[in-house]
Amino acid sequence: MHSLASLVDLLLKLFALGLFVRAVLSWITLSQARKAEQYLDHLYGPFLKPLRRAIKPLHLNTTPPSAIDFSPLVLLLVVWWLIHPFLMWLLR
Repeated sequence: MHSLASLVDLLLKLFALGLFVRAVLSWITLSQARKAEQYLDHLYGPFLKPLRRAIKPLHLNTTPPSAIDFSPLVLLLVVWWLIHPFLMWLLR
């Protein structure tokens, strides 16, 4: 059971790291980062889509127009504060 808990812990940490990288890449406008961002968006899209319907982006009055999407942050907090502790408790 200990090895299963370690595996779940590692997978959740990798999920959180990938989500963080995806959020950072969304701020960068490099063409090299676009392909990695598209891949991560494809991977995390099913998790973020319900949150994006519930949490609308904060639109900024800038030129060009931009918005801040808080859904990756909310998903990261949910994974780290709710799902991770629950699974670790369940697998101990």
